Amino acid sequence: MKVYAIFLILLFPVNSLANLEVDGEFHVGTNNNVSNAVSVQDIFSDQFTTANLRIGKLWVPEPGRSVLLRSHLGVQRFTDSDGLNRKSLGGSVTYIHRVGLGAYAPRFTVGAHADYRDYKVAARDGWLFRFSAGWQKRFIAELDGVITVAHERRTADMDKATPLFATAPKDVFNQTNNEITAALNYAVMIETTLALSYRYRQGEADSSTNPGSAYVPIAKGKALDGALCQSCERYVAYLVDVKSHSVSVNLNRSLGRDTSIGANFERRIAQIEGDITYTVNLFTLELIGRF
Repeated sequence: MKVYAIFLILLFPVNSLANLEVDGEFHVGTNNNVSNAVSVQDIFSDQFTTANLRIGKLWVPEPGRSVLLRSHLGVQRFTDSDGLNRKSLGGSVTYIHRVGLGAYAPRFTVGAHADYRDYKVAARDGWLFRFSAGWQKRFIAELDGVITVAHERRTADMDKATPLFATAPKDVFNQTNNEITAALNYAVMIETTLALSYRYRQGEADSSTNPGSAYVPIAKGKALDGALCQSCERYVAYLVDVKSHSVSVNLNRSLGRDTSIGANFERRIAQIEGDITYTVNLFTLELIGRF
């Protein structure tokens, strides 16, 4: 917390601390394929909890143009895969431009995000950088749409990773990805919103399995992975090229001006070189508050 306080002071000068926006999220969920594996013997599910705190300030230099500066602190914990437990600290800046006046005027956004993630298993420690551009438009009073494109770069200290064997490349958790997301948000009734979204993502991902899996001939990197589960004696993390399609459904209910609850389901289908496919189902319950 001391580091976070110093970070906030650097990000928000003392004379700008008035009118800060503070919000937080708490999630509980389950992931039916934590390892991103293909074979049944390598697939296992796990439960997790996530908590995030964000502090931000919005500057409006002129009507229709604004800049949002944010810092955030996050924690994620898994029930069995405790090596994936992490703390994160980061910040973001977003430029927002509204074209025209009124609720139906489209908005364009450009943003940059940097996040340092500290895992229990040190080989995964590193930075996550994300650059995005988006478009949002309200079509009718109850319906709006959002399209976002993003480039993501993850870096890790692979000197802390253990190679599968002496000459094997162990650069597993340094990854680059590009994605596009389209979403529709519909107010099904007062204070209740249904959101449908689709995401296409292309780039790299890590998949952890027992040694000798189908990933061996196509993997770009290999390293021993002790993060996934307490009962897994020896797993190997493989870096592979992936194209994935994700569909998600979210139902959110407002409990008042500053609080809401929600449920989200996501289905992800990932395709790897050689017609290898794995699927991931994520289900989460969320509580969101604004202070």
